[in-house]
Amino acid sequence: MLRRLTWLWLLVFLIPAPVDAQPTTGPIPNFVLDARGSLARFKPDEAVASLIQLGKETLPTRGLGVTLGGHVYVLHSRRITIGLGGEMILAGDSRTVETDDDAPTTTAPPTVTTRMSGFAPQISLNFGRDEGWSYISGGLGVARMTTGRDDVPVTGTAARTRMLNYGGGARWFNTPRLAFTFDIRWYAISPRVATATVPAYPRAKFMVLSGGVAFK
Repeated sequence: MLRRLTWLWLLVFLIPAPVDAQPTTGPIPNFVLDARGSLARFKPDEAVASLIQLGKETLPTRGLGVTLGGHVYVLHSRRITIGLGGEMILAGDSRTVETDDDAPTTTAPPTVTTRMSGFAPQISLNFGRDEGWSYISGGLGVARMTTGRDDVPVTGTAARTRMLNYGGGARWFNTPRLAFTFDIRWYAISPRVATATVPAYPRAKFMVLSGGVAFK
């Protein structure tokens, strides 16, 4: 937790320095839209691996995806602008189990796939001007996370559970409407109860790095 707070401190207090040194034309705009490519750093979990009867070293650890978001800035002050919005994230990765080449086998090694999707409203604290600003934000929404083998398909659909997310980032507008943006975010997804067709899933915590473009 201390390391995460340090990252957020750096985002809020160090990033605005070069942004504020640029010529400014006004306050943060009334709205912004984000589209970012994402890299999720999944944590191998022994409980997840046991559900699919494999070792945790077989689980995917880096999932590629996309994050889409929109924010409306409802309260402007001299130093802080408060925003309301939401983000949707999709991420996933697959890994084929490694086998001993010398060991005889009659079946292909299984492929393990982890998928995550989620949406959460967010509240943000923003620091800077309309040509560039940093922010910290967080929210509570819902997510669906699954890990399974392609040779043992699940017939049912996993239920969504609660998802807490928090993090920060920055946006730099080099043109009047288009900006580069990046974000560092942590996700905590509540455990899922087993049903007749879908197995249980333990609590999941992981970090997502993302970068892309923003429009105002």
